Amino acid sequence: MKVNKPIIILLCLFLAGCWDQNMMKNAVLVQVLSLDLASDDKFTLGVSIPIIEDSSGGAQSLVKSETFSATGPTPREIRRSIDREISGILDTSKNKLILFGKQMASSADIYPLLDVFWRDPRNSLGATLGVVEGDAVDLLNIQPKHETNVSEYIQDALTSAEENSIIPNETIQTLASQMLDPGEDIVLPYLKMNGKKSAVVVGLALMDERKYAGNLSPQDSALLLLLKDKKGKYARFTKKLNNKEPYKLNNYISFNVQHLKRKLKVQVKNGEVYVMLNLNLKLNIEEYPKGDVPKEIEKLNKILSKELTNDTERVITKLQQTNCDALGIGRRLMAFQPHSWKSLDKKEYFKNIQFHTNVKVDIISHGIVL
Repeated sequence: MKVNKPIIILLCLFLAGCWDQNMMKNAVLVQVLSLDLASDDKFTLGVSIPIIEDSSGGAQSLVKSETFSATGPTPREIRRSIDREISGILDTSKNKLILFGKQMASSADIYPLLDVFWRDPRNSLGATLGVVEGDAVDLLNIQPKHETNVSEYIQDALTSAEENSIIPNETIQTLASQMLDPGEDIVLPYLKMNGKKSAVVVGLALMDERKYAGNLSPQDSALLLLLKDKKGKYARFTKKLNNKEPYKLNNYISFNVQHLKRKLKVQVKNGEVYVMLNLNLKLNIEEYPKGDVPKEIEKLNKILSKELTNDTERVITKLQQTNCDALGIGRRLMAFQPHSWKSLDKKEYFKNIQFHTNVKVDIISHGIVL
């Protein structure tokens, strides 16, 4: 076979090279980032990086974490300051978490702080956002006993909260469009550090126009996700039925939501917005110390329906007090009632919506005992 050498040489000129390669041997991988408000309109950026140490036997390596922080006017400038402190180049391509201190999240719009993460193609768009009670950088210094890598520990805590319908499964990529949507507000995981120097997911942070405005308890957070039709693998609740039983444990019932059906209808009448929100829940009783569920099933269905309806009204009241349209009512108005949407106050419309909620419970399973 005859080879045309001039043509081969010409084609070689069009082959792509490796000019944009990034040598991992020079990279210091960042696994958690924190942002806190400092004095003089500056920010404190904290990073947690993994440190690999040999175990005493030498057969296995132990991954620990080390925290670096600096203060400056922008995240990019602060990152350059931290770069000068470490023996390598910070690489955020494997970053898993971006945490905001409560003061930082409540005093300023968090969107501009995230600009650098969307703009740089090397950054990870799979990172989870969260709000921390207190300073977020302090959370990077926790020392949990059963996990030496802080980022893995916090990520496991968030994964558990997702499975139990306490927080939604969202990343910086999935939240990008919601942050720019005037008809829907985001909710973020709300964490704090307890006395044992461990991280706890204590519910959801409610955001009003990308600023922290309040938070919900774990039970109310789970109920909000049911209202948003975003149930995780489990949705467990414990309710107090009465105070009549002499043995206090018999006053409570615990259950898991197995199936969910939500109906949400938005109407506009005479300039007023009305929302009809109905939930049909199929429950599995996981704990009822008093005993015979089948005998009292109708009574329990009625009591739980009333209790959960009252709980949904309380959650919606908290949403309206914080002006957090986590249900996306504004988005529905924009899509189906555009003329009405144009006439509403875009900043205060959610506070004036009239909600009518109803929860219907149906116990379909109660275990292998009575």
